[in-house]
Formats: sequence, structure tokens, C-alpha cells
Amino acid sequence: MRECDLIMKGGITSGVVYPFAIVELAKAYRLRSVGGASAGAIAAVLAAAAEHRRQASPGQDDMTGFDLIGEMAHELATDLQALFQPVPALKGPFAVMMAALGAAPGRTVAAVARAAVAASPAPFLAGGAVALVALAAAFQEGGVWIAVFGALSAAAVTAALLALTLWRVVKVDLPANDFGICPGIATRAGTGPGLTDWIADKIDVAAGNVGADGALGAPLTIGDLAARGIEVAAMTTDLSSQRPYQLPLRTSIHYFSVAEFRRLFPARVVDHLIGAAPGRALPSAGAPDDLHQLPNGDAFPVVLCARMSLSFPGLISAVPLWRQDFGLKDAEGLAGPLRRCLFSDGGISSNFPIHFFDALLPTRPTFGISLTSWDQARHGTERVCLSDSPVQSTALAVRPIAGLGAFVSAILNTAKDWQDTLQSKLPGYAERIVEVRLDDAREGGMNLAMDAATIETLAQYGRLAGKRLVEEFDFDEHRWRRALSLLPNLEGSLMAMARAHDARPAGDETGLRYAEVLTDRAPARYKGNSEAWRRGVLGPFAERLAELGRAAAAAQALDASDNHRRTVQAGKLPRADASLRITADADRRPGD
Repeated sequence: MRECDLIMKGGITSGVVYPFAIVELAKAYRLRSVGGASAGAIAAVLAAAAEHRRQASPGQDDMTGFDLIGEMAHELATDLQALFQPVPALKGPFAVMMAALGAAPGRTVAAVARAAVAASPAPFLAGGAVALVALAAAFQEGGVWIAVFGALSAAAVTAALLALTLWRVVKVDLPANDFGICPGIATRAGTGPGLTDWIADKIDVAAGNVGADGALGAPLTIGDLAARGIEVAAMTTDLSSQRPYQLPLRTSIHYFSVAEFRRLFPARVVDHLIGAAPGRALPSAGAPDDLHQLPNGDAFPVVLCARMSLSFPGLISAVPLWRQDFGLKDAEGLAGPLRRCLFSDGGISSNFPIHFFDALLPTRPTFGISLTSWDQARHGTERVCLSDSPVQSTALAVRPIAGLGAFVSAILNTAKDWQDTLQSKLPGYAERIVEVRLDDAREGGMNLAMDAATIETLAQYGRLAGKRLVEEFDFDEHRWRRALSLLPNLEGSLMAMARAHDARPAGDETGLRYAEVLTDRAPARYKGNSEAWRRGVLGPFAERLAELGRAAAAAQALDASDNHRRTVQAGKLPRADASLRITADADRRPGD
């Protein structure tokens, strides 16, 4: 069976696009590596779980897990909103938010006002009481100014009490709930499972990780997937350290509080983490006394990849972890006191991590499913598009900025998405990414109140996206384009390396060349590398690479007609606005 990797973009409720897309791909491909951010991470872990079940079956043909994913699309059509359950203290703000999202065009203010009165009646009752007293006084004294003053006083009292309520929400209730209205698990405000409960259960049901009595036990882990040749990856953002991480976490530097995790995860997940924890944290001033080391590698539960990636700010609580801050000293003068880190939505760092599972020359396709805004004037009625050619960065859509809200939104979206956007337009990338276009006003995103018909429609867009990838993608053509995109960039990088390798430092005619730095100079760091290794392995390897660069430069110098430049302009080589360089990973590798 053909193999593929799959990346899915974040988008909160837009994730209802993914179930049928996954099912269609699974009919034609074995899913080897699956990843995403936020809602895309949820879809990724479910797809990986279903593939685990298939690979564990005797003939590796059990599609039960994927059938269950397909059924989730219909389940979400009726239960989507019920999965988002606020903590009691934030039930009112959640009701106001839902009223705003579900209001008909032109009726948002009225809907929000009704919801605000129902959620927090005290300010309005107090204001009404002031108004009634003023009206009674005006009637008794016959003074219109008393009525006017009473009305103004009533408005002021109402506004002041509302401001006080809002202040408490912003300064007390949201921080206490780690800046999310919903913790993810079931609360007293709901009637069924919360989103995290639902995801955790669906992962294990899709994977067939169910006991003979139908009970769910220990959660599916990264090690379980790896045993079947499956990889899953997701993005998360450590706001406290101001950096992204790729999940599952690969280093053993983080600790979790049992009490904090019990407020965010099902009991069976927390119990697994406690049992798999390598050890307890040493006491540290200001840190709780129930900290356990967070397991990494094989023991990392798959559900954590989803939950740590979907903590959409303001809606879903961030996930707290603890680690040492080596830049500080604790009360006893010891370096590295434990500090609390908040892990939030992966989309803050990379909402469409198309770089996951990348290779210079791929041996299997890495498909991408991207979500974007539908513009009728630009797209007509085409809601699902698989491009046959790259789009130049200069041809990106120009979106008008009509007000302050749009201005702020453009700043945030550009800051977090520009790298993903440009990467996905490159040759060797664009032709493997199917784009699903959604009407932002009523489809996906923060539209938690979508009706069943809308959700079913989005699910069918996903089915079409999967079908187009299966039926229209040509892997041999993709490999041809990928090679033509890579090799000119590789040639240029080797030419630049050769020039640097052979040159002395700029402005220093007596300085060492790189060949001498690598082989003759006694290093101050990493001194364990022997002179024999530096002369016999490191130096010759660098020399061979430099020789390739010199040969490429010589070949171009012989082309007096500047044919290389005209070849690119004539369309014989892709125009790739890209360069090869060393970039930072989102996590350290074990042992680094």
C-alpha cells in the first residue's frame, strides 16, 4: 500500500472538515506521519490512532478506526457546542460570547445585551432600582430634571457595576483558570463529556485500545504508535518561555502538578502520567509539592499532543508545566528554581506546520490540508482547490483593512502565519496542499454555534479535499518539481560555501582559512575531537563539499551567454523564493 504523511491546519471548529478527508486518504494510503496544530492536532492524533488499529490487525486492513472517525463528523454536527463547557465562574462570559457568535447579522448588540442581563442581572437590577426611585421622586415633586438625573445615575450605576464584573473576569477569574473559559474536561455547566474527555476517549476507541468489558484503560502512547511505525507531531507554544515546542516533548525538563492536571485531564490519563513519571521534583520555593516529571518519548500520552496544542487563548485553558529557570537563584542560593510555564495554542507559533516530516528529497508525499477564507469575488463557487502550480509570494491576496479590529487582526495573523503562508506557496509544496475555503462569518473558526447543516457541509468539503489528493496528485511529477526546486538552491549554497572555505577572514590577509581552522588550530571548545579525526575526517569532508561548489561555479562561469538566468526566466526551472539555511528546532533532541 502506498504511504503518505499528512499535515492539517489549526482553526478551532474548522476541524470538522478533517474526518472525511482522513477517511478518503486512508482508503488509498497508509498514514505514516501525521501532524498539525490546534484543531489540526486533534485530527492528527485521531488519524494516528485509527492507523494504529489498522496496522495492529492481522491483515493490516482493519478500517474500523477510520469508520469511527467518519462517524465523528455526524456526531459533531449535533454535539459540537456541548463539548465546550465553561467553569462556573466564567459561565456568564461564555453565554455572552455564544450569543455574539450565534446572533443574526445586525442583531449582535441586542443578543449580547440579552445574554449580559441573563448572565449578570445585578448591575441592571441596581440601575433599574435607581431609575425607579428617581421616577417616583420626579412624579412626586413634578421636576423633569430629577427624572433626567435619575436616568443618568441609573446608567452610571449599571456601567460601574458592569465594569466591576468585567474587572473581576479579566483580573481574577480568567487568570485563575489559566486564561481560558473552558478547562476542557466536563464541568457543572455541561451535561456530557468536555472536549478533552471526548478526545481522550475517541483516541482509544479509534485505536481499539478498549478492554474486553468495554472499559478504557491506560491511554494510547507515543510508544504504542512507534511500535506500528506511526509518528504524530503537533505544535504548542510556551508563552512563559516565549518559544514553540514540537510535541511530543523530547526532553525531560518539565514537571506537572497532579492537582493542576486533574483539573484538565481525565483521571485515567493523570494516573498513567503518575505511574510513568521518572521521578518527583526536588522542593523549590513557590512550587507545589505534588510535582512529577512529565514522561517524554514512548510514555508520552497521545492525548497530550492534542490538548497542549489546542489551548486557544481565552476559550480553552492553557496547560501548566513547571521547569527550572537556570537564570535565577532560589531563596537558598541554589540555581534553577522551578517556575510555572503556560503552554497555549500551537497556532500561535505555527498554525500550519507544513515543515513537519520534511526532507530534501521525499520518498513519500507529505499532504497538507489548509483552511483559508472564502472570497466569492476571488474564488467564485470553488470551495476546495488543489493547485497544480506554485503561487508566487507577490500574488498573495490583498485584503482590505477597514477598521481597528481588522488592523489588529492583520498584525496578529501576519506575525504568526507569514512563514507557513510563504512556505506553502513554494514549488514542491503548493501542489501537495489542498485548500478548503470557509465563509468566516458563519463557518469554522470561533463559530461554536454552527448548525448541523453547516457542519455537515464542511465535512463534505473535507471529503472532497481527500478525494482530490487521492485522485489528482502525481507523486512522480511532485518529485521532479521538488528536485528542480532543491538542486539550484543546493548549488548556490555549495558555491557560497566554497568561497568562504577558500577565503581568509574579511580584512585580515594573515588570518586562517577554514581548512586550517578545521584541521590545524587547537580548539578552545569541543576539544575531545582528536587531531587525527580533524585531519582525516572533518577536513576532507569539508574539502569535498567545497570542491563541488568550485565545480558548480566554474560551470556557470563557462556559460558566457548567461543561459542559466534565461533558463529560469523561461520557466524551465521553478521560481523558488527560498534558501537553504540552518534553522532552530522547536525542541531539543534527547542527549543534546
